[in-house]
Amino acid sequence: MDTDHPPTTTARLLGWLGALALVAFLGVAVGATLADVRYQPSSDEGFYLKYMQEVCDRGPGALPDLFRFYLGDTRAHIFPPPSRVGFVAVSAAWGGLTETTLPALSRLSLASHLALILAVYAFASRWFGPLKGLLATALVATSTLGLGLSRHALTDSFITLSQFVTVALFIEYVREPSRIGRALAFALAFTFAILTKEIAVLLAVPFVAFAAVERWYARRDMPLVRTALVLALPVVASIAVWVLAAGSPILLFKVMKIVLLSPATNEYAIRYGSGAWFRYPIDELLMSPWTTLLGLLAIGVALWRWRRGEYGSLAVALSLVYIGQIAALGPFTKNLRYVALLEVPLRILAVMLLWEFCDAKRSRAGLAACCAAVAFLCWASWADFQLIWLQFHAYDPVTALLVGVRQMVPTTPGD
Repeated sequence: MDTDHPPTTTARLLGWLGALALVAFLGVAVGATLADVRYQPSSDEGFYLKYMQEVCDRGPGALPDLFRFYLGDTRAHIFPPPSRVGFVAVSAAWGGLTETTLPALSRLSLASHLALILAVYAFASRWFGPLKGLLATALVATSTLGLGLSRHALTDSFITLSQFVTVALFIEYVREPSRIGRALAFALAFTFAILTKEIAVLLAVPFVAFAAVERWYARRDMPLVRTALVLALPVVASIAVWVLAAGSPILLFKVMKIVLLSPATNEYAIRYGSGAWFRYPIDELLMSPWTTLLGLLAIGVALWRWRRGEYGSLAVALSLVYIGQIAALGPFTKNLRYVALLEVPLRILAVMLLWEFCDAKRSRAGLAACCAAVAFLCWASWADFQLIWLQFHAYDPVTALLVGVRQMVPTTPGD
């Protein structure tokens, strides 16, 4: 915790008002651009729309038919499966409240990004206090990648929200593992994240690493059995829900086999998503260079200090999430949409480094410098959002598109 004294009620109130003001501003600013979104109903969006419409019209009983539909059409195997029941259920409920259209899915993405802003502030303000927490939240809120994905009729913004809540709750669990409520909250969030996208199970890699570091390096009282259970039970629960949704364990096995094997025969994934693990940080640099550089530097500083014996629990946890996700997802298709979660720890770490470098805690001039630096980074991210997503009409933020946007290869807006 960075705060020497608990924040006053007024400070907490002002912090939440600032977070809500940020939500309102971005909701209006990004919402005004939704009419210009160029949808691709023959791509992933069309499948999410079909799942939304079927479950909205027929309820959960539509899910087994969707599994059979997916298995019966080999052309569908390169598209998202109906096993993402967490998102399908929420999108169906959203459609029941609004409408079952592609623009409605875009509005769900935007709502997810706005909810992420509030979730980040709730987490950051607990660790840093209102002001520093608000700076970290502002930098996450203006993520170039996050803003772009919040306009599309895809699942990425919703997935980022569910995965960040899972990460935040695990860090809070490790902070006080004796509190059963935190263990249960994390287990439920992890289950939902896995049901929203299967690959979320790989978050267990940084979770296990962080728990091990806390127990055997920081000498924290980490209960092994309880920690193992809160990590394993969500996987078991997810499989049970999937079997019920598919109507048969055999159908579930066949769908999951397709999910794992189809990228190897997907021409688009091979052409635009192949390459080494370091495509992720390279693409992040192309997307939002200044903040990415600072965030990567912050990870290096956190690990260097750890090696010197200056262990910072939160910095190490966020660094392990970033490193662990890239390591775990390295063998899969490379696409920034699939690792949008990494924007959150990277940007929080960037603010942590700026705060310390400017000595913002002890100096008014340093505080002003830190605020100015964060404001510049937010402006730069917003400018990159306008360039990449509004001017060039990006849909899939793959390397081929990003190098064109940065004029590293010949291209024109709209390619």
